[in-house]
Amino acid sequence: MINKIKKANDILVIPDAHAEPDADNDRFELAGKFALEHRPNKIVCLGDWADMPSLSSYDKGHKSFEGRRYSKDIAAARDALNRFEGPIEAYNKRQRKNRKPQYKPQKIMLLGNHEHRINRAIELSPELDGALAMTDLGYEEFGWEVYPFLKMIEVDGRWFNHYFISGIMGAAISGVNPARTIIGKHMVSTVSGHSHLLDYAVQANPSGKRIHGLVSGCFFEQSMGYAKSTEHLWSRGLSFLHNVVDGEYDLEWFSMERLWELYG
Repeated sequence: MINKIKKANDILVIPDAHAEPDADNDRFELAGKFALEHRPNKIVCLGDWADMPSLSSYDKGHKSFEGRRYSKDIAAARDALNRFEGPIEAYNKRQRKNRKPQYKPQKIMLLGNHEHRINRAIELSPELDGALAMTDLGYEEFGWEVYPFLKMIEVDGRWFNHYFISGIMGAAISGVNPARTIIGKHMVSTVSGHSHLLDYAVQANPSGKRIHGLVSGCFFEQSMGYAKSTEHLWSRGLSFLHNVVDGEYDLEWFSMERLWELYG
């Protein structure tokens, strides 16, 4: 009997990027250039593409909150989308002109807790319904498939989520080795973000199939005031999943320093 070989995909994983008005968006051009060079079939953003500091409840009422505006947050997120698409669209424009195939990956956007601030603001102040909306971010306009906050989605045998929850309170699974904890709980291959940590684990499920757990770091360079005591533990960069079939893949990590060296 001949085993049919399944076609493998490559997936670019963009973790928490936190586009915000007070930080430049140059890094998104790096990601666009990276995608154009490596041509993944699929691109998955794990959530928190937008930071939305104007809707934060963490430091509301403090001096640090002064000057924040919803319109600025939306502009920063949309500028990041433009920066990412720029290299790809320039290439596709040349291809269209020469009647050659364009690069059109499937783009998947998971909403994170920072985008969810929009829904939370509307829930707390219903009069804002219609004035604020998730569609303000423009993800669909730029061709992304958008999935709700904490909606698990399956892509090529792997389950993606902004984070995976633990217990009845719905807290994010964390700890020293969160990737191993997550796959030990769910017994499927998983990819998640949120913690800004980089962690990877592989083990066999009860049937003997290898399952992979990846907590994928973050994709921003600015400091976060609320986390100054822990951000030295964060890993900043992109994850590239080669040869993805039924949850199996080969992982390659590209640090922010490496991305700047290659594409800056």
